[in-house]
Amino acid sequence: MTALKACWCGNPQQLPFCEDYSLCSACGTLVSQAGLTAEQISVQNDSEDFYGKEYWFSHQTEHYGFPDIRQRARQDLPERCLHWLQTLLKYKLPPAKVLELGSAHGGFVALARWSGFDAVGLELSPWVVEFARQSFDIPMLLGSVETQQIPQNSLDAIVLYDVLEHLPDPLATLNYCISLLKEDGIFVVQMPDYPEEKSHAELVAEQHPFLQMLTAIEHLYLFTRHSAQFLFEKLGFNVIQFESPFFATDMFLVASRQPLTVHATEAIDEHLLQCPSGRLIRALLDGKELQMQLQTRLQAVEADRGEAFVIAQRFGSDIQILNQEVQKRQAQLDESQTQLYDTQRKLAEEQNHHQQTQSHLATTQARLSAAQTAIDQLQQNLQYTQAQLLQTQKELQHQHTRFQRVRDRVQKQKAKIAALRLELSIHQSEIAAIKTSKFWKLRSVWFQFKKRLGLPTD
Repeated sequence: MTALKACWCGNPQQLPFCEDYSLCSACGTLVSQAGLTAEQISVQNDSEDFYGKEYWFSHQTEHYGFPDIRQRARQDLPERCLHWLQTLLKYKLPPAKVLELGSAHGGFVALARWSGFDAVGLELSPWVVEFARQSFDIPMLLGSVETQQIPQNSLDAIVLYDVLEHLPDPLATLNYCISLLKEDGIFVVQMPDYPEEKSHAELVAEQHPFLQMLTAIEHLYLFTRHSAQFLFEKLGFNVIQFESPFFATDMFLVASRQPLTVHATEAIDEHLLQCPSGRLIRALLDGKELQMQLQTRLQAVEADRGEAFVIAQRFGSDIQILNQEVQKRQAQLDESQTQLYDTQRKLAEEQNHHQQTQSHLATTQARLSAAQTAIDQLQQNLQYTQAQLLQTQKELQHQHTRFQRVRDRVQKQKAKIAALRLELSIHQSEIAAIKTSKFWKLRSVWFQFKKRLGLPTD
């Protein structure tokens, strides 16, 4: 297994990040494991070497979809170059001596010189150096900075815009550059800004724009703000000021060994207005400030519009939900209407049935009334009958009492009769005895005799 390339900071311990990059476990820098070597970076043949002429044409347009160097020379001047110049003016005033490493088409060097700076550019490709000279009439150096005849302690500022990430040994190159700077000299640096502690999977999941910076063949080191600060502090540049980058994927910083001096607008204007080209730069900066104000307003408008769009989307979503709810309610209403019609029909039937029931009830009530009347009459009759019954009962009781008395009398009479019968029987017996007696026989003859005589017999 091939050993991984160590980090610029000297740490050999590398963590896996993605196919072509490792992550330094010490400073957090992304280290290309498939990048160009120092020999491959130099340009010996402009037609064949990586940073030769075609790098500024087909490599930019076909690989990255960027404009070629001719278009960039026009587009960068009022945009990125002016943005960089404004920051340089903030910390250094003309006629400070400025060197730009990797100056490309030379637009920034031209703006700096028009502002009054003693500025010079440097490039690796002879064709690019000649293109910059012809395009902007600026002094250009060819080759690496280490091969140039620049006096030590002579420069006020060295600027590296989209260059540091291309250096095979950034620590060594910057160390050499420090020898060229004055004691109060500064670095002004722009480079890609790796979002610290973001894994490759997280970047892919977020579709982060930094993924475009993962071009391992030329971006040899990709720094976080922490590792960039660590780099310059390691070089003795402990005063670091991060400025607003032109692109969101970049970091933009100023590094110094001494406290930074921030120049007021009046001081900057005093130097710019000393020459016609400086007045042109002032006008461009005014235009940039106006553009920034307009962009700020536009961003505010866009934010408001975005917020309004979000609100509209939310309302649209709410309206859609409400429409669905209305449709649902309408369906429920239709169903309820159908149920209402059915209920009304049933109610009509019930009302008809109720009317019939009412009619039957009225008839029944009439019958009930008649029955009640009959019942009342029957009750009256019953009461009368009960009264008569009571009277009859009383009479019966009276009759019973009388009957009892009669019965008692009868019993008494029966007793008397029995006594009389007994007495009669006794008398009959006596009579029978008499009849059998001679006297009775004489009496019977007497009575017969009187009868014949016609005399009374009693």
